[in-house]
Amino acid sequence: MMNAYAKPLPRTDVDSQPFWDGCKQHELRAQQCNDCQRFRWPPQAFCPGCYSWNFAWTRLAETGKVVTFVVVHYAAVAAFQPDLPYVVAHIAIDGTDGHVQLISNVIDCPWEEVKVGMAVRAVFEDVTPEMTLAKFRPA
Repeated sequence: MMNAYAKPLPRTDVDSQPFWDGCKQHELRAQQCNDCQRFRWPPQAFCPGCYSWNFAWTRLAETGKVVTFVVVHYAAVAAFQPDLPYVVAHIAIDGTDGHVQLISNVIDCPWEEVKVGMAVRAVFEDVTPEMTLAKFRPA
């Protein structure tokens, strides 16, 4: 999806829309099973642990740790050229037993200093009136 922001934005759907609504309110949210309490990520119809269809959207901690990452040095989309090099990381959100790992950017940190296990905190970037992105900076 292209927009005035110039960079492609995530496509929302019926399963993920509550996550994006949370980001708009500067909150991280994920589905949590009402029966076994396991967090579900990515959002889906039934629990991968106990197969229950019952869930609620739960506010998450805004902290986590870098599980793995890559440093992007080449922009396949021209709109990302000014950001080079940038970090794309899997962030395990605290309090979810590793079940919620968001893929996002680590910002406000030289790429050479990003490390696996690094503690990070969410920051929210309101990129359009309809879309807010969760990114992470060192905690």
